Amino acid sequence: MALSQAPACLVTEETYALWRRLAAFPAAETDAALRCLMEWLAREVDADNVVWVGAVRALRGAAAKKNDPFLGWRLRVRQALKPPSASYRRVLRGYYEGHHYGKLTPTYYARSHEEKLDHVGMTGRASLAGAGRFRVHRTRRGWIDFAAFRRTLHYELYYRREGIVDRITIGFPVNADAESFFLVDRQNLEGGSRRRPFTAREAALAGGAVRGLPELHRRLFLSHGLAANDKPLSPTERRILHGLLAGQTEKKIAAATGQSPSTLHKYVSALYQRFRVGSRSELLARWLDGR
Repeated sequence: MALSQAPACLVTEETYALWRRLAAFPAAETDAALRCLMEWLAREVDADNVVWVGAVRALRGAAAKKNDPFLGWRLRVRQALKPPSASYRRVLRGYYEGHHYGKLTPTYYARSHEEKLDHVGMTGRASLAGAGRFRVHRTRRGWIDFAAFRRTLHYELYYRREGIVDRITIGFPVNADAESFFLVDRQNLEGGSRRRPFTAREAALAGGAVRGLPELHRRLFLSHGLAANDKPLSPTERRILHGLLAGQTEKKIAAATGQSPSTLHKYVSALYQRFRVGSRSELLARWLDGR
């Protein structure tokens, strides 16, 4: 039963129960909280996959909006509930590493322009054009010219080959230079029946759940190092960070990550510097106090 409703948002008793569960996850378990949210979204709106994307503003000003196909934004982190196929993984690797993780040199910048526009896609540009405000869109329902979109290389590579029938795109502004996206997909899976597009109610339910979690969005960016820097943390850096947040000793973290104590201490010092803190207690406070 719906308790409250607003444009593109629907909140139910089940949504409130989800929020209570997510609030109980400690600082070191942000990935587990994200998976909990993804599983809830997939179950409640009958989706086949859910993807979280963290985007940061790499270029600013009128030139970024006029000349850059990504409108000044770069997609730095992508986490999916279910892993993509091997072929789709290759496509994603070329897209992210080639156009989002590179240094912003003149050569890199040129590669990201007109000839690569299809890799940005109509949906990507529409998503990034709305930066700064919360939004929920369904790919097949008036958000873009879907008939034109189906004729593009982007649709072929990122939708048709993966059997994606429809997608709910949810954009959440974390701050002026950070955007959190949830992509909720319904797919025609091999050997299964053909799937229908999402309804307005399903999109509103997904949007309502995601909109009520500003703290989780913030922690997702912190846990990848994106709130303090433009470059994501490496897997090893993330494991060390999570160990620190969980209260583990440096000796225990070193053993778990295969680092010598001296090397581990260098990692820890670099993390403190990156997050502009001087101690473990200050690092934890950064997670808890909303700064």
